[in-house]
Amino acid sequence: MRTLIHAALGLTLLTVPALADLNETVGPKDVPLGGKLSVSFSNDNPGKFGVTTSLWRILDANGAVVHIPTTSQTAILMGPGGVYSFTWNLKDQGGTLVAPGAYTLEYKVDTGAPVESFPFNVIAEGAGLVLQGTATTQPVFGGGPARSFYLTSPSDAGLPYFLLVSTDATTPIPTCAGEFPLGISPLFNLSLTPGAVIQGSFGVLNGNGESTAPKMAIPNNPAYVGTEFSAAFVVLNPANPCLIERISNRHDMKVL
Repeated sequence: MRTLIHAALGLTLLTVPALADLNETVGPKDVPLGGKLSVSFSNDNPGKFGVTTSLWRILDANGAVVHIPTTSQTAILMGPGGVYSFTWNLKDQGGTLVAPGAYTLEYKVDTGAPVESFPFNVIAEGAGLVLQGTATTQPVFGGGPARSFYLTSPSDAGLPYFLLVSTDATTPIPTCAGEFPLGISPLFNLSLTPGAVIQGSFGVLNGNGESTAPKMAIPNNPAYVGTEFSAAFVVLNPANPCLIERISNRHDMKVL
């Protein structure tokens, strides 16, 4: 009966045993056309295992369903520190790109919890990022898990990017291309050296204007738990007198 009710709601399910400490990360909050919405589920409870499935739906600003995946339910085994990620390419059920506007991702965890929702925007042009998973110190085979950032700037394929992090998200830095949404902090200054904080923090966007090369591994030290910090990136263009071609949104995180 429960399966019939779920089908009537038009919802496909995310199934997780009660022992799994499952956390969700969805973004970017503003997704440029040509980019993707990234959805990640992280098992952040050491020694526990989770089983999840990529089942969800997208609604427009009027509440109409624009996309439900057609794939069947797939069980995914996640060990401690494991992450399961999938993306939506901003296309409706007919394969057409949706128009810019406000949308909502809806999903349900099959543990009796209510339907969860995450609002986001599709924008005509821009740059966005999200960490694919949580920022966690939980160990995987003796070390903190390295989780990837998803960077997207569809208009800037083949251009270099520089990803920075800071514990100050309240004092934007003015630049010739507008405000960079991070403030100066010791962490920011450290991240100015490529690879010092984020592996792959400096690189080149692929032919779709994307990269998942930047990875973050937080040391397995309880002292870091509770630390709040943010990330953002710039796209660089040597042919631009400003050098900065584009500035991304800010992605906020908290170490678990």
